[in-house]
Amino acid sequence: MVLDLRVGDALELRRKHPCGGTEWDVMRVGADIGLRCRTCQRRVLMDRPTLRRRLKTLLERGPAIDPAIERALYGDPSQGAAEPEAGATGERPDQRSAPDCR
Repeated sequence: MVLDLRVGDALELRRKHPCGGTEWDVMRVGADIGLRCRTCQRRVLMDRPTLRRRLKTLLERGPAIDPAIERALYGDPSQGAAEPEAGATGERPDQRSAPDCR
C-alpha cells in the first residue's frame, strides 16, 4: 500500500521529538519525506518505510493537487466506483484464464 501524503499534511507520530512534540508538517514529498516539527520548527528527512511505521494518525490534509491529476489517480468520486476496463485486472495476457486442457 502506498503512503498517500501531500505537502501541507499534518501528522502525529508515535515517537516524541527531543523537544517533546509529536506533531509534524509535511514539507517535501519524494523518495524521502521532509517533515517539520510543529513545536520547535526543526526539519528532518525520513524514508517512507520508517514514516509508515512511526505514523500514528493524519491530523489534517494539505491543499489538493490539481483536480485533473486527482481524477486520473483516484477516479471521479461523483461517479461512484468505476468498473475496471477489460484487461485491467493486473494479470498478464498469457495468464488469463484459459480452458483446462488435461
